[in-house]
Amino acid sequence: VADEPGGGLNAALAHGAAVVRAARPEIPVAALNADLPALRPTELARVLAAAAQFPRSFLPDAAGIGTTLLAVAPGRELTPAFGTDSRARHRASGAVELSPGGVDSVRQDVDTGGDLRSALALGVGPRTAAVAARLLIAGQ
Repeated sequence: VADEPGGGLNAALAHGAAVVRAARPEIPVAALNADLPALRPTELARVLAAAAQFPRSFLPDAAGIGTTLLAVAPGRELTPAFGTDSRARHRASGAVELSPGGVDSVRQDVDTGGDLRSALALGVGPRTAAVAARLLIAGQ
């Protein structure tokens, strides 16, 4: 989907959800952060199963401030509020906060060097590991 209407991440996500819904109105929709280098498919499946129990829900990031996933049931608007303090904004908008256990890889986004170290400890793919090794060598 083209990056429209050009109003930032939340506008792009709302546009993408609308495009999906125009073609397939009967399906749920979820937005997932791209900065999850330790993401494990089984953990994501667990989060999506938990999200399916609610009309609109979100998963907070590991820091407890942001959001890594926002999901809605068929017929519901995504209404994303990503950015600074998105956890509080998503909660205030009526989305249910998910708290399934054992989903650290879905919660561990990377905003800081400490976040990257935490993701590395969870285990990342070979390309992320290679880039992180170069960064660590350069930072010595």
